[in-house]
Amino acid sequence: MLELRKVYHYYEKAKALEEVNLTVEAGFLDAVIGPNGAGKSTLLRAISALEEIDRGRITFLGERIDELEAHEVARRGIAHCPERRRLFYDMTVMENIELGSYTLKDKTKYSGLLDFVFDIFPRLDERRTQRAGTLSGGEQQMLAIARSLMSSPKLLLLDEPSLGLAPKVKTKIFEAIEHIKQEGTTTLLVEQDAVLAMEVSDNIYVLEEGKIEMSGTREELEREPRIKKVYLGI
Repeated sequence: MLELRKVYHYYEKAKALEEVNLTVEAGFLDAVIGPNGAGKSTLLRAISALEEIDRGRITFLGERIDELEAHEVARRGIAHCPERRRLFYDMTVMENIELGSYTLKDKTKYSGLLDFVFDIFPRLDERRTQRAGTLSGGEQQMLAIARSLMSSPKLLLLDEPSLGLAPKVKTKIFEAIEHIKQEGTTTLLVEQDAVLAMEVSDNIYVLEEGKIEMSGTREELEREPRIKKVYLGI
């Protein structure tokens, strides 16, 4: 579904991404893990055209998308749930959710999508009329994911969904991510918590200093001594 080939991105002379090769198959949930500053968020922003790549090629469903504008990428079926939520805090839960459906082509799907997000995030159903800015951090993350799902995306990009959350809340968020996976939504997850990411993912890419240093399934990476030591604390 998604393919990156030899993608480079610079911030002036500093390399943020260097010869990144990555593939996501339809129906899979793949993860990118790595330390702070490794380029994980930049990678997602490059896919959704919020950052313009300097070299390389990004294709989605066989079509090149790295030369498109961000709104064109979104209309092709890629939804980006950004780091730190980026909600409209003065708007209600329902208003944020409704904005997520702006690019939904088949409006007859709206009711079903609404039922789905309230099924996986019942707390949001209870807070439909509450302003987004008054929600807890975990509830705001739930709302950010729900907003992304309302476009019925072909590919969901999740950027650090557990950032700043308490362990119990992290667990709830990742239970929801597993539910989304089971429903068949192809997902690319960026996550600093390697343990959580590896538990839910089909394939994992290790990004360090802008480079993919290693990739494989959970079982393959768990056998790597450096992964065990640096990322899993074993």
